[in-house]
Amino acid sequence: MAGWKKFGLFILFFAALLIFKCEPSAAQQTSIQLHCSLQADARGLHGAERKAFRSRCQAGTSPLAAHRTRTPKNLPASVSRDRNRFETKESSKSNLAKSDFQGTTQEPAAAVAVAPLGQSPEIEHRIALVIGNSAYKNVPSLTNPQRDAELVAAALKRTGFESVTLKTNLGRDQLVGALRAFAVEAEKSDWAVIYYAGHGMEVGGINYLIPIDATISSDRDMSFEAIPLDQVLNVAERARKLRLVVLDACRDNPFTARIKRTMSVASRSVSRGLVSVEPDPGTLVVFAAKDGEVALDGDGDNSPFATAFVKDVQVKGLEVRRLFDTVRDDVLEMTNGRQKPFSYGSVSGRQDFYFVQK
Repeated sequence: MAGWKKFGLFILFFAALLIFKCEPSAAQQTSIQLHCSLQADARGLHGAERKAFRSRCQAGTSPLAAHRTRTPKNLPASVSRDRNRFETKESSKSNLAKSDFQGTTQEPAAAVAVAPLGQSPEIEHRIALVIGNSAYKNVPSLTNPQRDAELVAAALKRTGFESVTLKTNLGRDQLVGALRAFAVEAEKSDWAVIYYAGHGMEVGGINYLIPIDATISSDRDMSFEAIPLDQVLNVAERARKLRLVVLDACRDNPFTARIKRTMSVASRSVSRGLVSVEPDPGTLVVFAAKDGEVALDGDGDNSPFATAFVKDVQVKGLEVRRLFDTVRDDVLEMTNGRQKPFSYGSVSGRQDFYFVQK
């Protein structure tokens, strides 16, 4: 009988040992959490999708698998360094480690100073071309575009752009030259932003930017006197990451009333504003007013759109998609609903773009 008791005690001891081995320790739990965070980073997940993925990952990952996990190759080297730093601090369980990650409950590794999700920690090469045409020669001058361009250029410099080129009152040859020079720089940049304030119009489904020396008496003059928007988009689309074209060019246009439609193209449309566009993926085009509508020049020193854009672009942690939603809301409020900015195209959903970091 005594032998059976000894055998029973041995069985209980062995079962307890198995339970102890199967139950992850605090260090193993930490390793699993880190493993799942790195996998979420590799997939470019954030928000609710990231949280759901991490929950599923933690529920289905064994301590051994987490221990063997490597940092995905497509993550920045800084994430690998942060992982090593985090594991070292957790294994020691020192008070210093706890203070480093104070206030984080789910993802301590992400609290290390790395760039926002989707952005690498290195300095990005960001450039901008800002154009303001006010002094038109063949139609009445515009009051605000030159001042708007100066205001926007100063704001972009404050947000950390490496190069901001300001050009005002450009004739056709000068406008083409400015775009050509910017195209060369855009090929070497991460961000390329073009802001244009002045006259613009649509003829036959094509949007045009109008230089100050344009002489337009009929619709067939447009290709000789003005710059098609596609040419501007081609310049911006050379950048590697963010391609952004902002057009405060939907003002009530005197060229529209005087333009003559020729017999051969009598069916061409000539609208008061601009027509909607479909830029290539990765490019965002923002109109100061929705297609077919007219933007207001404003009663103050700057247009409502330029005023809202300059205010919002300097807000910390405002991602570019939400930035222009905020600009839209501000312009609607300033104009009592008479002007609604509109965005066309899209930027990568796997990256977040901030003019000013959090």
